Amino acid sequence: MNSRKPMQLRLPQELKEWIKAESDRNGNSQNSEVIRAIRAAKDRRSTPGEIGNIIMDQVDNARC
Repeated sequence: MNSRKPMQLRLPQELKEWIKAESDRNGNSQNSEVIRAIRAAKDRRSTPGEIGNIIMDQVDNARC
């Protein structure tokens, strides 16, 4: 039995276009790209690299 449940998601146009481009580039479905992006964000939150009180994420953005 499938444990995945449908979810309606409204996105800004630029994110829709980015997901479409990423799915085309990676040969994945748009749904798979959304899942991949959310999991990557979740992983960054779970194991951030800390430098003092500055947290660096994988795209070199600093948050204090």
